[in-house]
Amino acid sequence: MQNGRPPPRRVTYETGIRIGGSGWFGRLLAAVLGVIVLVVAAMLSVVLLAVLFGVGTIVVGYLWWKMRALRRQARAFGDDGRTVDVEVVHKDLPDDDSAKR
Repeated sequence: MQNGRPPPRRVTYETGIRIGGSGWFGRLLAAVLGVIVLVVAAMLSVVLLAVLFGVGTIVVGYLWWKMRALRRQARAFGDDGRTVDVEVVHKDLPDDDSAKR
């Protein structure tokens, strides 16, 4: 090592238990934690799906209710739902002489 210092020593445990090793205990712990994480993720996704479905249903119901009121109001003015009232506005009138300036 440089500067005359000895290399750093590894940390060892007196009891001989390896932590985070690849033995059967480490594998079992990893499998159990993996199953727990997957179950929690599945439960969370089901709850979020239910909440989003409920919110979506409320929003669609609100929009349907408002459109229903607009259709009723349009029928009161004699609209049968088959016609579209359009107004044409010309941007450049033929007698406009602004291009000549």
